[in-house]
Amino acid sequence: MTGALKSLYPHRKITRFCWIVIATAFLGFWTYFLYCYTNEGATLTGDYEPTAFKQKTVIKEDVTLFTNMQKQQLQQGHSGIEIDALLSQIGQTFLNKEQEDSNKKPVADLTVLVQATTKQDVLESQINAILLQSVQPKSIHILYSDASIKETLKWMVQSSHIPITFIRSMIPIINKEFYQVRDASWLVTQPSSSIITTEYTWILEPYIIPETEYIYSTYGLLKTNEYKSTLIGYQAAVIHTQSSIKLECFLSSKIATSRKVDMIHGSWFLHTSWLHILHRELDSNALDLPLAYFISNSLLYGANINSVIIPSKLKPITTSSFCSNWNFILRHTEFRSVLPHVADRQRISQAGNVVMVLLHGYAQAFEFMPLVCKLLQHQQIHVILTDGLLHTTFQDLFRTLACQYSDKVFVHDLSAAYNRGGVEEDDYTVPVTRLLKFIRPQVLLQLKDNENSFFYRAIETASQVMNITSISLPTGQVNCALWISDLSVEALQLYEYELIPSSRVDWHSIKLDLVVITDRRPESLSRLLTSLNQAYYLGDDTMELLIHMEQSADRVTQQVVESFDWKHGPKMIRHRIRKGGLMPAIIESWYPSDNHHYGVLLEDDIELSPLFYVWAKYNILKYRYSSNETDAYQHVYGVSLYSPRNLELLPAGRVPFDPSPVLTASGYDARAPYATQIPCSWGAVYFPEHWRMFHTYLTSRIEKDDTWKGYYNITVPGSRSSNWKKSWKKYFIELTYLRAYVMIYPNFKGFESFSTNHLEYGTHVKDNGRTESKVSQFLVPLMQRDTILEQLPENALPRFEQMPVMDLWGKIKTVDELDQVAAKWHKRVSTCQRKPESFDPSDLLCPFEENILKATRIEKKH
Repeated sequence: MTGALKSLYPHRKITRFCWIVIATAFLGFWTYFLYCYTNEGATLTGDYEPTAFKQKTVIKEDVTLFTNMQKQQLQQGHSGIEIDALLSQIGQTFLNKEQEDSNKKPVADLTVLVQATTKQDVLESQINAILLQSVQPKSIHILYSDASIKETLKWMVQSSHIPITFIRSMIPIINKEFYQVRDASWLVTQPSSSIITTEYTWILEPYIIPETEYIYSTYGLLKTNEYKSTLIGYQAAVIHTQSSIKLECFLSSKIATSRKVDMIHGSWFLHTSWLHILHRELDSNALDLPLAYFISNSLLYGANINSVIIPSKLKPITTSSFCSNWNFILRHTEFRSVLPHVADRQRISQAGNVVMVLLHGYAQAFEFMPLVCKLLQHQQIHVILTDGLLHTTFQDLFRTLACQYSDKVFVHDLSAAYNRGGVEEDDYTVPVTRLLKFIRPQVLLQLKDNENSFFYRAIETASQVMNITSISLPTGQVNCALWISDLSVEALQLYEYELIPSSRVDWHSIKLDLVVITDRRPESLSRLLTSLNQAYYLGDDTMELLIHMEQSADRVTQQVVESFDWKHGPKMIRHRIRKGGLMPAIIESWYPSDNHHYGVLLEDDIELSPLFYVWAKYNILKYRYSSNETDAYQHVYGVSLYSPRNLELLPAGRVPFDPSPVLTASGYDARAPYATQIPCSWGAVYFPEHWRMFHTYLTSRIEKDDTWKGYYNITVPGSRSSNWKKSWKKYFIELTYLRAYVMIYPNFKGFESFSTNHLEYGTHVKDNGRTESKVSQFLVPLMQRDTILEQLPENALPRFEQMPVMDLWGKIKTVDELDQVAAKWHKRVSTCQRKPESFDPSDLLCPFEENILKATRIEKKH
């Protein structure tokens, strides 16, 4: 980098060395004197105006310290002294080199591009200011529309030591202070990059009269690592658009540190390759944009090149009224930014995680607005508007729905930017993709309206490539997913954290298997399968349906299974060849493949609410993928779809149960969902770690029970389940009791649930056991209209630590109390040290020595 600048300054003749030494000593003395006088009492705060062009040896002691902090300070901004340090680093190696000709100025690899004004005195002053630069450009190109200009400047061309080229422009050069893209002939009609061969291009608007040190300062900074990929300026503005468009303007002589801005005024020092970016961004919709805005925004949007204003003592290069004039013109100019402005980006960085909503047209906006409103109650979001949906229409929807927190939304109006003349749907693909790339949201929400369209598939693909979690909700189901606003971004992303080691999955690839166990009840089975098909799956269209038929399943049942048209994913059918009974049928029906794999276990006399999957997914994301729910991850083994009307484990037998009085007596809301140790067999979701543990536990229990049932001496004191002989729940209850595990249950008004049991004849219901009164004890109403959030206290699922917890007998306990009971009872059933944090049940399967001896004697007898 420094080598490139060395070539700018030729060596002095050795014969003049002595004179140089004397002159240097004299200049050094006066420079030091002037520096001390100029900066006496100066500080780096307030209105301090740094000396940008003093001799480089003055601040040499600051260079090393600054070098170690360059990256951090670029974000925070550089002071004037630090800017000088950068120039010193890049320039001190060539400033002291001898030159072959002391009268020859250094030359930068730079072409100056000037749009000629018809005012002769202004144009001559502008060209003269370029010729007098302390560092010279290689060439000057003058764009003109009036042939008389060539004659006017003939004498300057002849006397200039810098080559000057005239280029005819088809666009008249208008004398005004505010220039739009359509006024820039070098951009609109000329492929400028094809006629410029230098590394850099300096573009000046008419009336711009730069100081003699402009090239020196700007060119030097562009050669540093800190500023080589920035657009540098000395007069700039930041745009504020929260209420109305307003400019906050800056002069380099009035700022203490460098800072990012939204536009640089009047003069642009570009790497020549950047001209391709500007030409690429140019279209008919851009012609009315302010030129300064277009240049800065296009470079930022197209190549992540930020515009930066530098502290300097350079005088303003435009008129002092530029800010007031710009404010007036912008208020009467219709344009919307695709990218967030500097002020917005600061708010975005403070917000942390980013959620983005893509609204492709008015219909999608109308459907998504309730979710947008709820999201804004918790966090800032970005909204992309396309397909003719304008910012004004979006604001009208806000007002119609009485949305609050609208200051937290960042709107990117692509309709205004790209659809003024009408475009095809696919034309939005590139703008949306590039916007995603620039902002990098963690989550993208959109409507799964036309999933076969190129636009939808392209955005989905782009999201995958950029590692953005894309949540696509089907038309008509957005209102069933308003609880998304209750979840953290990390829960929506489904990023793995230390509690769930596995590869990352996204919103749609989390797996819930729908497992149906059936025998000889074709009517009941048909009812269950129909309810499964009619449920809302929130865009998850790879739901696997596994139907397990017992060996004794009749022909009608087999025909129902084979002919059933499952609309939401693959269908798998299994048929036992040897009758196993209900316990093996349940236990062997499902086994998780990883820690993101869940099983919904359903017997064929169950019927489901269309919202069962909504309830299940909300609970899974809330309690499994939020990093602040570590206790829930350890202790919650599943989610019930059913609201029980009875307690079944009391020694005296089954008794009616209403959780509401129990909850209110302990200070909880009557409608609060609760967690209990009792596993549900009438429609429930089971979690992978706990189910694998149960398999391991049950395998050992059954193996030893076949020899002698007292081998493990495992019981649950005071539980009726200890007497059950054919129920898999007996063993699961043992596990929940000894580990203090719980299942989450719904608790809506009137026992409204997501599954119900029709109490059909079968293993547990004999011919004389299905009376009308008994059926009424188990049958509960199914939720048909989504009132989940409406009925939940505070309209959201509670934190697990705030959720009421019950033991096996319906008494309010804490998880710690359940764990203390489990630890005490553990000593009665196992000789191993208890390991409650593990999902390995081996510590529960350590029999006492007398049991081992007795089992050995029994085995010998056989």
